[in-house]
Amino acid sequence: MVRLTRCLCMIGAAAAAEYSVFTATLTELSGSGVTGDVMIFASSTGLLGVGTGAGLEASLNSMYGDGTDCNATNGCGVHVHAGDSCADNISQGGHYFTGASDPWATVGYIVTDANGAAKFDFMTQDSATDIAGKPFIIHNDAGGRVACGLLSIVATGVTSASLAALNSSGVTGEVTVYTTSSHMFGAGMATGLETDLVKSQNCTAHGNACGVHVHSGTSCANSTTQGGHYYSGSSDPWTTVMYPSTNAAGVASFVFMVASSASEVAMKPFLVHDSMGSRVSCGILASETPGSSGSNSGSDSNDGDDGTNGTNGTNGTNSSDGVLTSVVINGAAGTSIAATSLLAAVAAAFA
Repeated sequence: MVRLTRCLCMIGAAAAAEYSVFTATLTELSGSGVTGDVMIFASSTGLLGVGTGAGLEASLNSMYGDGTDCNATNGCGVHVHAGDSCADNISQGGHYFTGASDPWATVGYIVTDANGAAKFDFMTQDSATDIAGKPFIIHNDAGGRVACGLLSIVATGVTSASLAALNSSGVTGEVTVYTTSSHMFGAGMATGLETDLVKSQNCTAHGNACGVHVHSGTSCANSTTQGGHYYSGSSDPWTTVMYPSTNAAGVASFVFMVASSASEVAMKPFLVHDSMGSRVSCGILASETPGSSGSNSGSDSNDGDDGTNGTNGTNGTNSSDGVLTSVVINGAAGTSIAATSLLAAVAAAFA
């Protein structure tokens, strides 16, 4: 079965997106041995998140990937819940949402490795985004709740940028980036891109096609001042970081997790590329306080295709952690609760 991707194309589509960043360290439930971490970027209309789990069943392959596992209710699910504690099922509550349809019913990890480790991402569209103090829960293959942590807002290490069109491309957007000593996490959206793109079909013929990257330069003025991809070490972790799709209006949303010790992203350019690999939008990342909208920056550039990218920074080990595209997995909501009220220290877990 082909793995499905989706674009959370309503987040920020009508106005500049503002993301608050939350995190949770997940500890085992009922002696399961499962642990993990999650990073969530929240706007007013939805959530974008990335995370990891460890200690799960080994070598799972979801029926909504290309396998047959995780077919129980909530099997392999990862969800924000509506409660206020991890103590028990009652205090954890059901899935946290406000609309008529449960957005968490199709969110989870697709595979686990031979050691029972998983990576996951998700994009949900619902107005239940006030997630501070809410439990985040990982489910196992059978749908049982096996790890939990309470979400808290990130107060430092957050930068953001408003993205302006380059070379009259018409592409604009927003991005928020959170860095630790070993990883960069980010989420954002772009408008004015080519319509109805699918990463696996339309973004493979050119280097940097559909890419979204932090660059090593100091301004958006031209390709020289923008620089190449920003990372440390010999391997470029940005080569697989892309937006997964665009909708019929040319809107894309993206979320990424990149392993790199190059963490000084303030005043660095953030670039969006089109399906040909050309740089079409840019903004300068600036430090922000939680919930602020970031900086307005970015000017037109006359550079075309990206070509070879330079590096910046030394030391550290890179990996090919790229954008994690949202996928559909099995599982109904279980004991869903319609909410009436509503993404820190996760770096070590993402090594």
